[in-house]
Amino acid sequence: MHARVSRFAGLDGERIHDVVRQFEGEGLSSLQQQKGFGGITVAVNYASGQAVAMTLWESDADMRESERVASEAREKAIATAGPSRAPVVDHYEVILQRERGA
Repeated sequence: MHARVSRFAGLDGERIHDVVRQFEGEGLSSLQQQKGFGGITVAVNYASGQAVAMTLWESDADMRESERVASEAREKAIATAGPSRAPVVDHYEVILQRERGA
């Protein structure tokens, strides 16, 4: 399993809701349709104006092939939220994943 983590900072806390709604309406379905999509987690800190999105992928190749769709989703989020800094995107290999009760 592989993960792409996109971190946003310098967000207007009030606009974060707009970004999430926009992503759920437009970007999420495009990502879900990508080969190897394994899930997504989005977390926000309204007080500090930060957000993070982590997508999971069956393979590194699947993750890399989804870059165009992910980049388009980030660009739309930037246009809506107007962050003061560019997002930071990192790629990882997931070596441990445990869910509650497992």
